[in-house]
Amino acid sequence: MLLITLVTLLLATTLQNGEFSSSTTSEPNPCMKLIEEGGQIACNITGEGGYERMSIGNCWVSCTKGSNKFLIPHRECERILGLDSWAGYQELVGKLPDYGFEYCDEDYQETLERWVKEWKKYKKNAIKTLCSNRRGNLA
Repeated sequence: MLLITLVTLLLATTLQNGEFSSSTTSEPNPCMKLIEEGGQIACNITGEGGYERMSIGNCWVSCTKGSNKFLIPHRECERILGLDSWAGYQELVGKLPDYGFEYCDEDYQETLERWVKEWKKYKKNAIKTLCSNRRGNLA
């Protein structure tokens, strides 16, 4: 427990000094841009319209039309520190730790890049399937 507290204090100090702080501008960070990109593809190829928003609590993307939801890699919606560290972090920094997509380090970004790549593959496969069915293979 002492080690957890020490690590939390060191992280909080680093975060207070701005070395790991999340962006406070209105410009989405790279992880949020990837969530929007993957969500746009998912919504588009399923006929659900376009990307509307993400739900952090459910860790999914919703679309402008339809009712389907598309899961985001779960770790993106988890806080970067464990629950046992939240109180100390909040006391030092004045807020709860960031979610993974807000923190957006290299690991979180790579997870989302793989997720978007997967959706691009689904889109390519959907186009291939629908176009081949258009030529008369559809019953």
